[in-house]
Amino acid sequence: MILNKEVVFKFVVICLVFISFFLGYVLRENSVGGGPEFYELSWPIIQSFKEDFLFTINNYATFGDGTIPFSHIINAYLNPFSDIDTNFQLSVTVISFVIFCIFTLILKKVFSDINFIDILLTSSVILLLPFFRTSAFWGKNENYGWLFFMLALYFFFEIKKSITKVPENKDLLNVVSFCFTSACALYARQMLIFLPVSYLLYLFFYNANKKIIITSIVAFAIFAIPGFLLIWVWGDIYDTKNLSPNEVYGNWFHPKYILFNIPILLSFFGFYLLPILIIEFLNSEYKNFFNKYFKSFFFAIITLTILSQVNLLDYLGNYTLSGGAILKINYLIMKNNFFLLLVFSAIGFSILMRFFKEDIKNNAIILIPLFIPYCLPRLLYQEYVEPLILIIFFLALKTDLHKIYFKNVSFSNFVFLSYFTAYLIGSIYFKHFAFDSFEKWKIFLNS
Repeated sequence: MILNKEVVFKFVVICLVFISFFLGYVLRENSVGGGPEFYELSWPIIQSFKEDFLFTINNYATFGDGTIPFSHIINAYLNPFSDIDTNFQLSVTVISFVIFCIFTLILKKVFSDINFIDILLTSSVILLLPFFRTSAFWGKNENYGWLFFMLALYFFFEIKKSITKVPENKDLLNVVSFCFTSACALYARQMLIFLPVSYLLYLFFYNANKKIIITSIVAFAIFAIPGFLLIWVWGDIYDTKNLSPNEVYGNWFHPKYILFNIPILLSFFGFYLLPILIIEFLNSEYKNFFNKYFKSFFFAIITLTILSQVNLLDYLGNYTLSGGAILKINYLIMKNNFFLLLVFSAIGFSILMRFFKEDIKNNAIILIPLFIPYCLPRLLYQEYVEPLILIIFFLALKTDLHKIYFKNVSFSNFVFLSYFTAYLIGSIYFKHFAFDSFEKWKIFLNS
């Protein structure tokens, strides 16, 4: 009877998450503030592609989009609901729900000994993430990247099983499938270029069979052809010929921003993995937990504090755009202050150090290539890593935190879902009530 009540309760929670997701579409939830941009950016591009493919490609920069038009092309030619805006947005909402279903199935494949309803609860967190929801409800193109990224990680998982053996036909099919889905992920979200890089490094460091390596290189070369054709048409990696003299694309992505963005990216790791850390703390002895994290946390917070004292981090107090939720909370507590962000950066650093200690080869291959493309933009937005960090935590990293999480999975899911529900509610309040326009936020900051 106790078990039945527990299962019923879990089922009710899952249903509530589902209801909140589709209710968000009905109520036109815009919890991160970027939803209406759909009508200024994505929708005109999709309609232009439907009318004239070559014209849109040759004049792409005039639409104001800085990405490869892969998702727009899919929507224009493969989505049968792309004629009416509201129907199209509903279709993307449904597709995003399918992405959650795929995440659930892959998670079950990876953690096969866990009950399906518990896996369902864990994976349902993706439906609570504000950026994922806003992209879904407003028909934006970001979620296509996460779809192909998850599929690529699934094929990566399959390839790892027999990477040193002579591959059979099904193994080579997995290799080609990985190369295809990772290429699609890259075309949908260019920062996901780290995944093919991590994959090739993995083949090298784990002594993959030569046939797998050759097949991978050939497949990547074939799937790179559309990208090279686009560069040939544009004459650059971006349609620079249609940029105005005041717009310089190189000012948006540049290696000089890497050091500036590292504290912010570390804070994102701290933010998304904090509930995992809480679960570990509540399931372990205080002394053991302290010994695992204190040295790396202390080193990071002291280093960051010193850098802030010599004014090398002052830029963190001057953001109006980007920077993430923690930085905004910090500004609400005290304008132009960023100490809370430094704390989360130190938390993120200490978690990453734990990952490296547990399996330096596998985890470094995944995480280190990630830092380069994600730290290149002049402004690092939180949407770039949501739900990336949670996906790679569950599907790509090797860590004992998985065992800790699933040891008492009911309690873990309670902490996990409660944390991200609070995040969603806070985001909705911030964007719909406290600061329902960017102008109000700038006035608050005296910017």
